[in-house]
Amino acid sequence: MTAMTQTKGKKRRLSDRFDLEVLVGFGRLGVLGLLVLIMALISENFFTIDNFSNIVANASIMIILGIGLTIAIITAGPDLSVGSVLTITSVVAAILVKREGMFFLSGMFIALGVGALFGLLNGFMIAKIGIPSFISTYGLQWAVFGFAYVLLKGYVVYDFAENFRFIGNGYLFGIPMPIIMMLITFIIFSFVLKKTTLGRSFYAVGANREAAEMSGIKTQRTIIIAYVISGTLAALGGLVLIARVNAVEATIGSAFLLPTIATVYMGGTSSFGGKGTLLGTVIGALLMAIVQNGMNLLGVPAVWRDAVVGLLIIVTVLTDLSIRKALDK
Repeated sequence: MTAMTQTKGKKRRLSDRFDLEVLVGFGRLGVLGLLVLIMALISENFFTIDNFSNIVANASIMIILGIGLTIAIITAGPDLSVGSVLTITSVVAAILVKREGMFFLSGMFIALGVGALFGLLNGFMIAKIGIPSFISTYGLQWAVFGFAYVLLKGYVVYDFAENFRFIGNGYLFGIPMPIIMMLITFIIFSFVLKKTTLGRSFYAVGANREAAEMSGIKTQRTIIIAYVISGTLAALGGLVLIARVNAVEATIGSAFLLPTIATVYMGGTSSFGGKGTLLGTVIGALLMAIVQNGMNLLGVPAVWRDAVVGLLIIVTVLTDLSIRKALDK
């Protein structure tokens, strides 16, 4: 076989891979559209402006969390502590702003710093010590939840000032602030992943850590940065959430881990690392939010909602495996 024939064959395979990935992307959009149509037919309350605004605003919090989790999973390690980090940073912000009377922006920045610190701790344990990401982040989750209980002592902090609540319930140019916060986060980290050396390093480390090291990428630092981002965005999602619901308690983030993981995998991020897009995560979050909204409108019992989310995760992981096999052929 000549070199020219080999080159043509390689280009053809790359073209086939690209076409399949594009097809899969459009397929997810098609599923989203089909789900919207089904819910509109099932529930007359679904296809309203207020309900759609509520769906996207709720999805915005999952998207913010999902962006950080996507980056962590791209580096081949899930962050199972996002729910607990959301909780502890929300508790810290609430105590500082409500109980201590701190200026709301100062309290918010401290909360973001606490989220980054927990991300740094996760990244250090994974990259430097060598603890598997599942064990490190899962262990930290329970430790942090316990710490949140200690700080709140069973109380609920509520009734925040209007300036603090603005990021959760305010509007800018007629658009709900959770959506604005989500769009800003999405634009920033889409640029990081697509246009920067750091973004390319995330993908390289997740695809093949040893090869990334041989190519000169500082893999440990890259992994640590990924988890710092995940921790910081978990804190940001928590701030938007408590500003939206106007309260915080010690289990506020426990319900977000499973849906956020489902959001990321439904968006096409590979559980093996090295592959994923933030746009896919956005689509996954909208799918998840529509499913949850639809189950609420239809009065589906809470136990069945968890079962549906778990089933979605299994299906999406199996789909990812099938796509990877097809692309490798």
